Amino acid sequence: MIQKKKLNSFEKKIDYKFKNILILKQSLTHPSYYIDNNSYLKNFNQFERFEFLGDRVLGLIIASLLFNKYKNFDEGDLSKRYSYLVQKNFLHKISLELEVDKILLYNFKKNNKKMLKSIFSDSVESIIGAIFIDGGYKSSFNFVKKFWSQYLDIQISNTQDPKTSLQEISQQKSKKLPEYKLIKKKGPAHSPLFTINLNVLDLKKITAEGSSIREAETKAASEALKIINEKKIT
Repeated sequence: MIQKKKLNSFEKKIDYKFKNILILKQSLTHPSYYIDNNSYLKNFNQFERFEFLGDRVLGLIIASLLFNKYKNFDEGDLSKRYSYLVQKNFLHKISLELEVDKILLYNFKKNNKKMLKSIFSDSVESIIGAIFIDGGYKSSFNFVKKFWSQYLDIQISNTQDPKTSLQEISQQKSKKLPEYKLIKKKGPAHSPLFTINLNVLDLKKITAEGSSIREAETKAASEALKIINEKKIT
């Protein structure tokens, strides 16, 4: 388990004192940690539930911060900045600032950089979910504002993420949104593999896999954009 001294230090770093310290411990215990531990401890696992909640709470808070800061932005401009601030790569950046790797309980080889990046990114959402449960919306809002505010006006590259680019093309050509459908999930809880199908425009159905639904959808969108660009050339 995580030492009390470490937990106290982490609370100071995130500027939030938990009423129920168990919630913080649970948010910092990844499912992979239980692989080599007694099975009864698995009942303690709430990481993925907190992550699920934190993802939604983060989205609402970032949308609110952007909406209030950029009063002259249209929906497209807000969406571009929003997508950047909630993407996995940015969450990993926040995890490094929080030094999550020094306190998170997990069981993965340190040379598996891709998986560790995903785990640390997910942990940020888990922490947000835990703060929301323990202290409510205001506390989670203060946490996100503290660590995201300095990046709200960051210059976003003209190169959009694949899903946003594909969405704009699809709406322009067919007035319809791309349709992503989860068709399979396999593997253990700590290392899942998701398979999705993408229907967009008149392309043949595209299938892609990823360690998260978001990653699988991004890969599928990238493949669709590649096909669309090839059709323009030939």
